[in-house]
Amino acid sequence: MTFTQRIPADRLSDFNVHEGDTLHVIALLDSSFLVQVSRADGGPPAPGSASEWLRTAKGSVRLAPDESVDDLRMAYYANKYGVNR
Repeated sequence: MTFTQRIPADRLSDFNVHEGDTLHVIALLDSSFLVQVSRADGGPPAPGSASEWLRTAKGSVRLAPDESVDDLRMAYYANKYGVNR
């Protein structure tokens, strides 16, 4: 199902969203939403993004035998957004 809802601009001004961007609600945390914004232009990763961290950490990250890159990425987001896993 897809629907369109009007949201006052001042509620999204901190996101620096532009026409064509996509907002994805990742989680509902108490009285707030965790939202991911995808840029329409597909530009470079936002500063501090997990993909940038993985790209720039070349060789400095050691995976445990039972750990995957996805595990590290999810731990990074959990720490960044204060979400308990």
